[in-house]
Amino acid sequence: MVSAYDIGTRCWYPDEALGWIGTIVKSNVSDNGKHTIVFESETDSKVTFTVETDNLSEDNEKLPPLRNPPILEAAEDLTSLSYLNEPAVLHAIKLRYSQLNIYTYSGIVLIATNPFQRVDQLYSQDIVQAYAGKRRGELDPHLFAIAEDAYRCMKEDGENQTIVVSGESGAGKTVSAKYIMRYFASVEEESELQHNIGTEHKSDMSDVEKQILATNPIMEAFGNAKTTRNDNSSRFGKYLEILFDKSTSIIGARIRTYLLERSRLVFQPETERNYHIFYQILAGMNDDDKAKLGLSSAEDYKYTNQGGQPVIEGINDAAEFQITRDALSLIGITDNTQFEIYKIMAALLHIGNIDIAATRNDAHLSSDEPNLVKACELLGIDPVNFAKWCIKKQITTRSEKIISNLNHKSAVVARDSFAKYIYAALFDWLVDYVNADLCPPDVQSRIHSFIGVLDIYGFEHFEKNSFEQFCINYANEKLQQEFNQHVFKLEQEEYIKEEIEWSFIDFADNQPCITLIENKLGILSLLDEESRLPAGNDQSWIEKMYSTLDKEPTNKVFKKPRFGQTKFIVSHYALDVTYDIDGFIEKNRDTVGEGHLDVMKNTTNELLQSILAIIDKNAAALELSKSQSGTSTASSRVKTAASKKPTLGTMFKNSLIELMKTIDSTNVHYIRCIKPNEQKKAWEFDSLMVLSQLRACGVLETIRISCAGFPSRWSYVEFADRYHILVPSDEWIKVMSGETTQESVSGLCNSILQRNIEDKNKYQLGNSKIFFKAGMLAHFEKLRADKLHKSAVIIQKNLRARFYRTKYLETRESHIALQALIRGFLKRDQLRREREHDAAVLIQTAVRSHMVRKQVKSTFDSILVLQKSIRGLQARRKFTQMRTEHSTVVIQNAWRGYTARREFKRQKSSVITIQSAFRRKAAVRELQQLKVEAKSVNKLKEVSYKLENKVIDLTQSLTAKIQDNKKLVEEITSLKSLLEQQGAAHETLKTRELEFNQKFDSQNQEHQEEIVALNKELESIKAEYASAEQKIEQLSKEQADLRQDVQRNIEELNKAKADLVRRDTIEVDLKTHIEQLKKELANLQSQQPLQQRGAVVTNGINNPKGRNMSSKRHSSALAWNSPTSLENGGRPVSVIAVSNDEDANIDDINDELFRLLRDSRQLHREIVEGLLKGLKIPPAGVAADLTRKEVLFPARIIIIILSDMWRLGLTKESEEFLGEVLSSIQQIVSTLKDDDVIPNGAFWLSNTHELYSFVSYAQQTIIANDTLSHEMSEEEFDEYLKLVAVVKEDFESLSYNIYNMWMKKMEKDLEKKAVSAVVLSQSLPGFMAPENSPFLAKVFSPGVQYKMDDILSFFNAVYWSMKSYFIEHEVMNEVIIELLRFVDALCFNDLIMRRNFLSWKRGLQLNYNVTRLEEWCKGHEIQEGSAYLSHLLQAAKLLQLRKNTPDDIDIIYEICYALKPIQIQKLISQYYVADYETPIAPNVLQAVADKVKANDSSNSDDLFELVATDGHFNDPFRTINLRPFSRVEAYVPAWLNLPVIRRIVELVAKNASVQESNNHLQETAELDEDDLIQAPLPHGTEVH
Repeated sequence: MVSAYDIGTRCWYPDEALGWIGTIVKSNVSDNGKHTIVFESETDSKVTFTVETDNLSEDNEKLPPLRNPPILEAAEDLTSLSYLNEPAVLHAIKLRYSQLNIYTYSGIVLIATNPFQRVDQLYSQDIVQAYAGKRRGELDPHLFAIAEDAYRCMKEDGENQTIVVSGESGAGKTVSAKYIMRYFASVEEESELQHNIGTEHKSDMSDVEKQILATNPIMEAFGNAKTTRNDNSSRFGKYLEILFDKSTSIIGARIRTYLLERSRLVFQPETERNYHIFYQILAGMNDDDKAKLGLSSAEDYKYTNQGGQPVIEGINDAAEFQITRDALSLIGITDNTQFEIYKIMAALLHIGNIDIAATRNDAHLSSDEPNLVKACELLGIDPVNFAKWCIKKQITTRSEKIISNLNHKSAVVARDSFAKYIYAALFDWLVDYVNADLCPPDVQSRIHSFIGVLDIYGFEHFEKNSFEQFCINYANEKLQQEFNQHVFKLEQEEYIKEEIEWSFIDFADNQPCITLIENKLGILSLLDEESRLPAGNDQSWIEKMYSTLDKEPTNKVFKKPRFGQTKFIVSHYALDVTYDIDGFIEKNRDTVGEGHLDVMKNTTNELLQSILAIIDKNAAALELSKSQSGTSTASSRVKTAASKKPTLGTMFKNSLIELMKTIDSTNVHYIRCIKPNEQKKAWEFDSLMVLSQLRACGVLETIRISCAGFPSRWSYVEFADRYHILVPSDEWIKVMSGETTQESVSGLCNSILQRNIEDKNKYQLGNSKIFFKAGMLAHFEKLRADKLHKSAVIIQKNLRARFYRTKYLETRESHIALQALIRGFLKRDQLRREREHDAAVLIQTAVRSHMVRKQVKSTFDSILVLQKSIRGLQARRKFTQMRTEHSTVVIQNAWRGYTARREFKRQKSSVITIQSAFRRKAAVRELQQLKVEAKSVNKLKEVSYKLENKVIDLTQSLTAKIQDNKKLVEEITSLKSLLEQQGAAHETLKTRELEFNQKFDSQNQEHQEEIVALNKELESIKAEYASAEQKIEQLSKEQADLRQDVQRNIEELNKAKADLVRRDTIEVDLKTHIEQLKKELANLQSQQPLQQRGAVVTNGINNPKGRNMSSKRHSSALAWNSPTSLENGGRPVSVIAVSNDEDANIDDINDELFRLLRDSRQLHREIVEGLLKGLKIPPAGVAADLTRKEVLFPARIIIIILSDMWRLGLTKESEEFLGEVLSSIQQIVSTLKDDDVIPNGAFWLSNTHELYSFVSYAQQTIIANDTLSHEMSEEEFDEYLKLVAVVKEDFESLSYNIYNMWMKKMEKDLEKKAVSAVVLSQSLPGFMAPENSPFLAKVFSPGVQYKMDDILSFFNAVYWSMKSYFIEHEVMNEVIIELLRFVDALCFNDLIMRRNFLSWKRGLQLNYNVTRLEEWCKGHEIQEGSAYLSHLLQAAKLLQLRKNTPDDIDIIYEICYALKPIQIQKLISQYYVADYETPIAPNVLQAVADKVKANDSSNSDDLFELVATDGHFNDPFRTINLRPFSRVEAYVPAWLNLPVIRRIVELVAKNASVQESNNHLQETAELDEDDLIQAPLPHGTEVH
């Protein structure tokens, strides 16, 4: 073997702050047999430690413990560690905790480290089902694995089980026990899961299971309280037995409780609280009830305000109170009884507030003290007697009773003892009630087995330890003894089973400590003896213990402190605990004075009476158990008063003995809860605190026992798989290539061991496992690493030699080629220079000649330019002179003209002024003459005469106007009457005008929408194709024309409106005439049995054949045959050929139809057995070329029958007919199996939607038809509408049910294939990931394997079935998308739970498989297929990406955006590192865990993706348009033997043909009538 403590060896070194720190051996110097080893800290290279020793053996305690290889440091099971030592165990738990793994195995023990944060994703129903049926070790460590192991053992072995949950306060015991109970209540058997899909689980628990879970909030409310260490600390021990019958179904439960902390009721230390129920009542009870009980707030009561913190942060006591009330109601406690409980609780609060006055030597209490009165009122007791016995006590002797006064302190104790007694009795009553409810006599008779969950306090050690801590530690001593014996027993059984050589393992036995406590002269016996003495006290008891126990042999575990006489020390298995004797005697007595007992017995409160009866019941049971155990003698029949009151210590000891008997009779499983830090901070780890708990809970003792034997054990297959490289390849290739058997693998393992281990005592070969001493696995890991390193060096050497040899040859060849190139280059360069010289001479000659010619030409051009410039200058000067002379002449002309015009204007103004003066003068003279004439008489007469003539003219005109007015009044009267006649017609015109306006608006809106669409199209075309401008101009012109058409339509509508106004008078006359014609027509109808428009018999009396039809049916028949009914537009008929029988009588046809449709038995038989169940659906597929009539003929036949039943008034028969059809179709789909599921389901889905569309269309037509409602009575019309609505709802439900059944069956089939095909199959050649063990794969043959081709074939079948059967494209997409989501979630959920599976190659294979599915989606018009497979795609990318640094993790988070942080963390932690890969560093795993904490403070994300929230799917047919009914063809295949249905279809076709010919004769008259009266009706189905 390799010698230990070589340079580079990793070790642990003790540290006061952290417990242990990691170190590396820096130097190891040997001098004269003395070794000096220097250790260097891993975190700080400057810190070193030196150890000097004489030997380097493993047993040398001076040497620090060795560290495990990195592959083992975070092992899930601590017993698999190669070096099983204290620091290795602590580091493994710490490392897993930092990676958010709170559970770790340690042999048979599950270590649960409290995260101090909600981690609901670890306890979801999906996780429950993931662990269901799995053996321990198949999945990660978990509470559910222990629960499932217990359930499996109970089921297979028929043995009762016990799960012991222990730990100190705040470690998470209560929550762990709660989740274990929830697991048993909610887990489903495999038989229940066989019809479920993915994460679809049973919808609800049974009543018994709900009641079992309801016990949690009840027990927590009455038995839990806030302490300094825990906000929800259990102040009692609880053993819950979950009872099972022979079929392993939960039938009930029983609860046993231990040592309720009664003193908490009357005293709470600082920052602590009383029991939760008090604060829940004060916070959650309504004001009226609180007023009845005299309650206020928690700050007002001594029993609830001593801690100073009545409210717990983050806890709503009012909401918790409602939860408690609901739980009490669930177990059968009525609201009245609950209120009675609250009365007792309120009375206890009032008792705590009773003020007892202190006098000089005794105490005083008045019977009218307010709190006392209220408390007595609520309890129904006498306040006088209660007050009396609070301050007095009664001592009973043989001859008399002595009553004496109590001092103030004793009186307060008596008061508090009374309260504690009642609360303890109430707690026992609740437990008894729960047991009676969950385990009545009928349940007891059916009990076959049980699983017990023990939630009990862990080892406690405080600064001051009292009676409660003594009892708790005593219980832990008993449990630890049982635990040690159980572990040793399992080790022994394992060795015997494997038939290996072993020696007895010595383990620490704590029997001396238990004997010290339980012995006849032990602590409890002396305590009981002193408690029964009237004058017994703590000091007397401690003196007896000092004299009795502080000597051999008990002085090894019992010690007297060096100072003081009030304490004693007990050496427990965990550590020595010092107990303070103050209060031991009083707490052990825990009795109430006889006076108070009499007061309670005389209570009028019925609930209190029943509560007190529980005390007597429990005492009787205790005496019965004593008598059965043989402790009773004849003399015990004469009992003293003291013996009637067992002490608390005695009761606890007896109950503990019973508990240990129960545990010993069961198979035990252990869960040790660890509290990682004192401050209750999330995800913080205090190494020293955890280390002390590991010692206290016995985990380290378990490891010590394992280390004493063979702690490491591997199966032969696992060992050969990992370490076969340590022997020559000839040996293991022979095993792998041939037929692998268990014997060949065992021989290979033996060869590996013999070649690599010299000391044969270091291992043992068992029947199925190899057992190793501690450190051997680390030795093998080192050998394996060295072997791989040497092999890698050899491979590298040969690869490098080949590489450099090849490189040398390539370099030599390159040199030769380079020389040839250089020489050629030099010759070519010389030739090039010669040619360039000759060329240069020629170029010089040409250039020189060119330069001379250029100079001559330049001189000539310069002269020409100079001449042009001079001549231009002269011309410009001449032009300037001419322009100046011309401007001067123009200015002179303008000035001379201006002066002449100014003179003319002046003269003209003077002439006008003179004219005005002469004219004014003439006007003045004329005015004076007119004034003189106005004063003459003749002028006045002339004016008077003119006025008289004017008056006469006005009088004549007035007379004429009066006559005209009379004529106008008469004309107005006539016009008014005419207007009144036109009133109704005018309203009709308004209605039509509104209709025309609406049509115009809709048409205009359509045109506008079309214009907007054209504009958008034009803009896009113009942006992309510049060559389309001509087309854009053409469309613009069409748009202008369209606007003109709209304007023209508006003008035509206005003209039509004017024409309608002109026809008002004519219409009134026509209406009158039409009404007369209707009356005459009605008379004719009453006289003639056959109508001119015939096809329908109006009533049974006029029917020549005497058909008996009710009035209801008559109304329906008339409605279905009216010209405006659905049939008017064409009733659906058969395409079967109809004979041209011109003499066909509609009555005869209807009579035969009525008879055939009324014969429900024959019709139902043909529909159900012939058409539905006997149907052979047409095959679907890529090559299928089906028509709608070949697919939808069942629906259309049902439509024809249903419509004619309604037409003939067979309403009742139609309901029966529909019921048969609906149930038959649903039954057909529900019984589909195997290959029939996909095509048949799609076929019936399409037909069901056809039926639904028809009924919806019929409903819309009936509602829109006003004439139909007028021809039927209002009651008949409403009932008719209700019938159609019910039928529509039935078809909608049928569609929903068929779709859900179809989807569930397809997903069930897909569930069998998806994981095998997508996750496990490897289709990408060259990157095949090896199986977990090549030997294991050969020993155990795999089951059915599916490939991606199977999945693609499945999706092809679904797609082409829906396409062939004319299912709408939107529905097809929805179905495929739902299946893709199912595959994504199902495969991802399976992938994330696989251990030693996720690798880089698996990521490539997974990505390839999912990409094939994605490509299939693109090829079938499902463009966003990758969006519904995002979790699988991103998981595949995660497996392929680097994970070496925190920066790589950031990149992973960016790429895998669809994955939750908890999912990324789970995938990375499950990643299997191949030998050629770099292991994921702890700091990287820590960075991933930190991201989970940072991104989700509540850590409530679910680990799994939802497959189906409730197992139901929304019907996609409800979101699409109805199918149009322009023509319905009733196609009846020739191979169907359906004579009645064929005859019905033929008769319906004849009926339609005759009606069509008769209606054609009256088409002109009906058209005129429709034009005048009726609005346009919706078109029905077309008759074919």
